[in-house]
Amino acid sequence: MALDKESLDEELLKEIASVGGDYGRRLELIIEDLKRTEKAYRYLKHRLSRQRGTPLFTLRLMIRLRKRFLKVKEKGLILRKNLIIYREALGLIKHREVFEIYNLEAFRL
Repeated sequence: MALDKESLDEELLKEIASVGGDYGRRLELIIEDLKRTEKAYRYLKHRLSRQRGTPLFTLRLMIRLRKRFLKVKEKGLILRKNLIIYREALGLIKHREVFEIYNLEAFRL
């Protein structure tokens, strides 16, 4: 039994929407992770400025957070690039909205 063209087109549109939506969900999770990590890092930095001596524990935590932050941000940049490639494969050539919505460059430690 063969699928008619309408059914096939509908299935393809569902698949396209699913893949595109998955990129968005994954990027949103990365942005939330970056926000949490940035907030924790700022707290530790403030705590470090108030302490006397060399608080090794705080320094170690800051180093771990910084490594995690950089790893997550790099993953987000790769994912955003893949989203752009996916969009271009669909024929969409303007990506300003993608850069505005998923502005990973705004996150800094």
